[in-house]
Formats: sequence, C-alpha cells, structure tokens
Amino acid sequence: MDETDPNMLTVEQALERVLAACAPVAGSEALPITDALDRVLAGPVTARIDVPSSRNSAMDGYALAASDARAGTRLRVAGRSAAGHPWEGHLDPGECLRILTGAVVPESADTVIMQEQVRAEAGFVTLETNPGAGAHIRNPGEDTRAGTVILDRGRRLTAADIGLLASQGIGEVTVVRPPKVAFFTTGDELVPIGQPLGPGQIHDSNRYTLRALLSRYPVEFIDLGVIADTEGAVRSALTYAGETADLMLTTGGVSVGDADFVSRLLQSEGETDFWKVAMKPGRPLAFGRFGQAVFLGLPGNPVSVMATFSLFVRPALLRLCGTVPERPWTLRARLLQDLRKNPGRADFQRGILEQRDGEWTVRSTGGQGSHQLRSMSIANAYIVLPRESTGAAAGDEVEVIPFQSVF
Repeated sequence: MDETDPNMLTVEQALERVLAACAPVAGSEALPITDALDRVLAGPVTARIDVPSSRNSAMDGYALAASDARAGTRLRVAGRSAAGHPWEGHLDPGECLRILTGAVVPESADTVIMQEQVRAEAGFVTLETNPGAGAHIRNPGEDTRAGTVILDRGRRLTAADIGLLASQGIGEVTVVRPPKVAFFTTGDELVPIGQPLGPGQIHDSNRYTLRALLSRYPVEFIDLGVIADTEGAVRSALTYAGETADLMLTTGGVSVGDADFVSRLLQSEGETDFWKVAMKPGRPLAFGRFGQAVFLGLPGNPVSVMATFSLFVRPALLRLCGTVPERPWTLRARLLQDLRKNPGRADFQRGILEQRDGEWTVRSTGGQGSHQLRSMSIANAYIVLPRESTGAAAGDEVEVIPFQSVF
C-alpha cells in the first residue's frame, strides 16, 4: 500500500466517522455510590441540602462581634464551640467564643479571628489585629445550594464527585448501563500464556493488552480468546459478538493477506465504512458494523493495537457510555534529536517527555517498529509528526500527546 494513497482518511476524518456511528447505549441501572466510580450518570443530580448547612468557622480561633474587632481590645471568653458540638449561648458586648474549625458560629458573632492573632490569658484574649467583618466564616450554601444541579447527565463520576454526593446524603445514583465490548485476537501463530512456543509461534500479548485497557472504562467486556485463522472460526466469532455486544474489537486479519478473513467477512456479511487510515502505526484499521455491534478491527502488531485504541477505541467507548469524549490535550516540547519519516501518513512516534529547567523536552524511545511493544512500555507520550512532513530536527518544537490523556 502506497504511503501517499489518496483514499486513506486522515486521523481526524476517521475519528469523525467512528464517533458519528456510536450512539450512547440504552438502559440504566441504580448503583450505590461506593460502586459508582467512573460510571456515567444517566440523568442530572440535584442538591438536596445547603452545604454548609449553617455558618461555621474556617479556622481555629475566636468568634466575636465585628463591633468588638479592634486591635488591642480585651475580650472575655464566654464558652467553646466545636464541630458537632455547637454553643447554645449568646455573646454580649466585650465577649468572644473559643471556636474550632467547622464549628457553628452563633448568631451573635459575625467574624472569626485566628488563634495566632490573639494573646490568651486566664479566660480573656487580647486582639492583636482587626480581622474585619465576616472573616473566616463559611456561609450556608457557599459550596452547594439545595435545588441546584450539582452533576450533569453524562458526567463520568470522579472520586471528588463521589464525595460531593456523600456530602448531600445521596447514597445511590442512576448510571448508564455499561456497554458490552466483545474482543478476540486472530492468528495461528498466537499461543496463550503458560503454553510452550513452537516454531514460528509467539505469545498472545494483544488480548491481555486489550483487557488491561478496557478495564479502565465502565464497560462489560467479553473475551472470546484466540480465534483460528479459518473462515468458519472467524465467521462464528463475528456472528456471536455481533449478536451480544455493542462494540466489537479484533486484532489482526484486517489487511489484504490470504488469511485476513476478518476484513473479508466484514465486507461480505457486515458493513464496511473504511479500512485504512493515514497514520503510523495503525494504517490497516477496519471500521464498520457486524450485526448489532459497531466494529473496529485493529491491526495485529501490538504497538498498532495500542495506538489505534488510544486514538479511536477510547473515544468510541466514551461515546457509547453516554459521555462526550474530550480531545486529547497536547503540548509543545523541544525535540532532543533528529527524527525522520516519509510523507503521506501522520506519524505517532513513541517518546519520553520530561521537564528540564522549566522546559518540556522529548526524545525518542529508539526503534519505532510496530512490533516493538517494549517501546510503548518505556514511553509516556506520542511525538506527533504531521502527515506531509519529512520529520523534525533536534531543537524544533514538536506537538506531543501525553499518554495520560489517551489511555
């Protein structure tokens, strides 16, 4: 296949088609918030109560009336208020209240002075500064107001969101049902872990890579194992996955070789949208539909599997889950060595991104063959070289995609 094949889609064009074909799955389920991390909300969540529910102190110190808050003033300590143990009395002029962080501020006080800003002695304190009215007081509803939407539909719940729900006394949420993702690998050369290798055989790494990648997303995956390189075996796996899954992933068998039954059957018995993208690694990427499932046929080489997963499968998963996939965030980094490429495909080279003396720098991991999985293990970013470029020189600023934004 020619590097400059005009029929190849750009990465952006291919992704647009993939996302257009992926609608959020139907159905939802109620989950306790202890099980809801990373799940996607099926509807908005409204605050039940004001948080804070009452005025409370942001500091350990003394609560007092602003009219008494003058440097040099000596005040009698009338009592003590701690979190969960409010003081029920009333402050008279010339009095203050010992107060701890989170404790209720009585109505007769309207400011708090930090304990480091007073001189305490035998039941009295002398102010060393003027804190000003309202200082160090958290007001009711300052964080959330009852009746306001605090989390929107389509929100993928974070640890902070779980805490926010708990602060509202909400113990259960309704989330989108997890999409079902079926996947299998193809190739008679593939041998499972634990079995000895014969001549010309390799261990099946792609399936374990896919399991690990999928485990980070709110999906239910169906591992169909290694499928033999026969038309019947591949058809059976495609048919089963097409009947049970929302998304089907395969690795290998999507090129134009004699044993590439996946792409052949997709074209004859499914629906093919495209099967080549102007990117490296990952040019033979088949996309379409088989049965009820959206289909993404990833290349067989392990680095290509990870590259196409990060740029296409991840956004598709997020769309199916009911959330809006964000574009990967990028940054500019100074290249530490010359890099070369042929024009015709965007190149996503594996790099090591570091910050040196306040500047982002990036260098290659070395060999960029799509079979060199160790280079992905030591890399932490893609160095993006545009489609028509011939590379970049040491000292150039290049676009970099940190792995944490795409995996």
